[in-house]
Amino acid sequence: MDPPSVPARVVKVLGKIGARGILTEVRLELLKFPRTQILRAVKGPVRLGDIIRITDGAENVWRR
Repeated sequence: MDPPSVPARVVKVLGKIGARGILTEVRLELLKFPRTQILRAVKGPVRLGDIIRITDGAENVWRR
């Protein structure tokens, strides 16, 4: 069974992080709660406006 996931839209791409720049730090806006934004590190290509799914309880990790 898949863990519950929450869709989120990329609001801002902050830059590459990690020792080799593999991860990209992004600011996300939760689609379920439009005024809630969180910071996440995502792996793989990502652009402004992309919709990604957060698969853990990350909606409570970082709010701004």
